[in-house]
Order: sequence, then structure tokens, then C-alpha cells
Amino acid sequence: MTGPAVEIFWPSSLPSDPAEEGQDLLRHAGVDTQCMSVPTRRGAAEVVLVLVMTAVLDPFLRSLFQKVAEDAHKGLKAFTDRLFAARQGTPAPQGVVFEVPAGGRVTFTPDLPVGAYEQAVGLDVRDQRWSWDSRTAMWIPS
Repeated sequence: MTGPAVEIFWPSSLPSDPAEEGQDLLRHAGVDTQCMSVPTRRGAAEVVLVLVMTAVLDPFLRSLFQKVAEDAHKGLKAFTDRLFAARQGTPAPQGVVFEVPAGGRVTFTPDLPVGAYEQAVGLDVRDQRWSWDSRTAMWIPS
């Protein structure tokens, strides 16, 4: 494997169409992608986990999503928008979490501004957990 590989863990309680569309978007860009349905735990939020399996030297979101769109942040937004897309009468995920093997995590919610995606592609996540702070309009480690 030379480029990033991605595994999408999709809550089984949600319709799978958005997951399949997200998988297709990445595969079309040449990213080795697998999508798996996982049971939803009682009381847990319906969150999609996107595990980036291959270590990359650049910030991982930039490296991955430059393959999807000319501007990496547009590719990232297009991918998360597909995962957040609710079908008529069905729920959508409450969050999309990108994780790298070292433990770094970035959590996206459906209401993020475009600026959050622009900043996200430059994050060096390493082993930090990042969330968007709307008050300061910045990603902060938590």
C-alpha cells in the first residue's frame, strides 16, 4: 500500500447509502477504502469513525483529500457532507471522527463552517484529540 488507506465504520442503525457514497468518492480518487457496518451501542451517539490506516508524513487530512479535490478542504467537506446526508425521513450521523493509528482524532459535526475545513487540512493531529471551538473559530486539542 503506497497511499492512504481508509476504513469507514458506519452505525448499523443508519441507512448505508451515505457510507457507500463516501466510500465511492474516496475509491474514485484512488484511495483504498472499505466500509463496515457496526452495531450501535445503547445510549451512544451515532458517530461515524473514519480510520486512516496508513501513516502519512504531511498532515493526514491534507494528504488524503487532495486526492479528492483540487483544494483539500473542499474534498474533505464534500466527503463529510456525503456522510452527513440524511435521506428523507431517516437520521444522519451526529459526528464524523477521523482517527490515525497513533491516536490522533479530529471530530467533525454537521454545523461546521467552511473555515473549519480549511483549518482542518493543516492540522498535525499526531496523538491529540481535536474539536472545533466555535467561540474562537479554531480547532483546539482536548
